[in-house]
Amino acid sequence: MKAAKINFRVAFFLTAILAIFSLPVRAAGPGTSAATFLDLGFGARPLGFAEAYVAMADDVSAVHYNPAGLSLPQPEMRAAPGVYEMLFTHTLYVQGISLDQLGLIRRPWGLSITNLRVGGIEGRTLETDSASNFGASDLAVGASYGRRVGSVGLGATLKYIHESIGGNSADAYAADLGALHRFEAWPVSVGADLANVGTKVRFIDQAAPLPLVLRTGVTYGQTKSFPHALSLQIDFPRDSDPVLRLGAEYQGFGPFALRVGYRTFSTGQRDAVLGKALGSAASGFSEFYGLFLGMGLQTKLGNLDYAIMPDGELGLAHRLSLNLRFGGGR
Repeated sequence: MKAAKINFRVAFFLTAILAIFSLPVRAAGPGTSAATFLDLGFGARPLGFAEAYVAMADDVSAVHYNPAGLSLPQPEMRAAPGVYEMLFTHTLYVQGISLDQLGLIRRPWGLSITNLRVGGIEGRTLETDSASNFGASDLAVGASYGRRVGSVGLGATLKYIHESIGGNSADAYAADLGALHRFEAWPVSVGADLANVGTKVRFIDQAAPLPLVLRTGVTYGQTKSFPHALSLQIDFPRDSDPVLRLGAEYQGFGPFALRVGYRTFSTGQRDAVLGKALGSAASGFSEFYGLFLGMGLQTKLGNLDYAIMPDGELGLAHRLSLNLRFGGGR
């Protein structure tokens, strides 16, 4: 009876958080967000799950998906107290677009850096004459903290955001707020995260809001006796329809792990990315827009993870991550 009361309180607490978190998301109508690089994920392992990671959040990527995960280490002690975890990620997109990320955690604290760079953008004058090329870059620096309150983990990430294009730049500040609960009787966890609550990004005389999103999800697995993980997540972005994410991981090949995930898109967005809106269509593997595939290799020092994402007419995006553990007497 006592356990049932605790679980009821946990469910009530998380429901209340979701209700409060969803207010600003529902209040905002469709529109264009700035700093959309914040939607590109963090790390290769979560990408293999199609980013259905808000209820998992058991490694460095928690600083992005749910900082509450910093307060609740896994039963298998993926990151024991006193142990540092460092994550370096490189993503290669088409047309010279690159994304680099660095994360460092020592529970319950975390730091993160995201840098997106685009070079060789062709310049044009008002008369459409050619001008010199220019570049663009985006930067986000975050500090995260998680705290356990009873059986529920709570967390927050504070972020400084800087965008520049040509000779213009803009700054913004944001916060992510998360909650996470892992049940003791079952290998199940539930989580929620409200990301990018902050100031607008203003270039000259134009201002646009950050890509506010509410993530809610549930994960089954993550135990030694059942080396699989299944995740379901629903995102509620401020400027698009809800997104459903499904992800799975299989760890039955010794040090190797395989992952697969899928996320939904609106019909208009999918047609635009696949080129159907222009009368053409992507071919080959690129047609599987919304599908994510990944794999990982576990070592004594850390993990090496890889993910691949079809991106329609733009081709394929590749993400590689190296996750190192050190300290804590190891």
